[in-house]
Amino acid sequence: MNKGNDLDLTSIGSRLNASSGKEFWRSLEELADTDEFQELLHREFPQQASEFTDPVGRRRFLKLMGASLALAGLTACTRQPTEIITPYVRQPEELVPGKPLFYATAMPLDGIGTGLLVENHEGRPTKVEGNPDHPASLGATDTFAQAAILSLYDPDRSQTLTYLGEIQPWSAFLGAIRPALSAQQPLGGAGLRILTETVTSPTLANQLRNILAAYPSAKWHQYDPAGRGSAREGGRAAFGQYVNTIYKFEKADVILSIDSDFLNCGPASLVYSREFASRRRVNGEAGEANAKGMSRLYAVESTPTLTGAKADHKIPLRPSQVEPFPRAMAAALGVQGARAGSVEGVPADWIPAVARDLQGHRG
Repeated sequence: MNKGNDLDLTSIGSRLNASSGKEFWRSLEELADTDEFQELLHREFPQQASEFTDPVGRRRFLKLMGASLALAGLTACTRQPTEIITPYVRQPEELVPGKPLFYATAMPLDGIGTGLLVENHEGRPTKVEGNPDHPASLGATDTFAQAAILSLYDPDRSQTLTYLGEIQPWSAFLGAIRPALSAQQPLGGAGLRILTETVTSPTLANQLRNILAAYPSAKWHQYDPAGRGSAREGGRAAFGQYVNTIYKFEKADVILSIDSDFLNCGPASLVYSREFASRRRVNGEAGEANAKGMSRLYAVESTPTLTGAKADHKIPLRPSQVEPFPRAMAAALGVQGARAGSVEGVPADWIPAVARDLQGHRG
């Protein structure tokens, strides 16, 4: 509504009769072109929008905005480091730009190698997949193998030798280590310590043995953040010597997992997952089981795991009750010297039922 004078309908009619073609108005006030409508139109647009039509105001606005954009663009500019482009002196015959090459390799985890296939573009690894011909991967990969490719391009990855924060050449390291080794020669290396992770490389193991032969009093320590020391001690207690226990889940009809996420953790989890899955398939349209029959999995665990999620029967236990459970299970299986006892959180008939199932599937 027009808050001022009433609309002059006669003049509006004259304007409409004089116009030709289609015209659209938002209101009668716009059609009448009243002062109130012009004020409303001025307030509708952003602040100082009226200066856009003013030559002086428009020029000043573009000047300030141009300077702001220029300063913002400068902050995004970085100096490109100097790069020397060197062509191939003799290009490898098998290298074709844009066509990847694949190399077979192995990645160690807890002392066990996992066979991998690495996709390579012009000398740069870009993708990791499992090697279908390797018995430890069977064409699959785990999270560690997939993440290994990222470590090659980690900007914080050490690329040079440093000492007290200063980059040093390899010759400087050799010059500093030789006097220290010479001082240890009369002592037989009594002050020499070598710290490594689990070593399975024959070449590196032979080099370490040569060092220990030259320095008989030196000590070689091996450490892994999540090593398999407990598993090795368990194997020694069971078999009288250190062994690497290898399970064959494709041959097992009944499996009892005690706080072990063998489908997700450990260097052999890829093989175990494939073998376990081979006994959990149902073939045939009528639901006919496979020739060996489906396996059955019992799981006892103190924290939720993928293995427990796949179990047919699962019992959650407190960490303090994990050790009493295998003792009670050993007694139910008739192991000599094992004493039977109840386990808190486990039904009284659960352990005898599992023991009967295990005894019924020996071998």
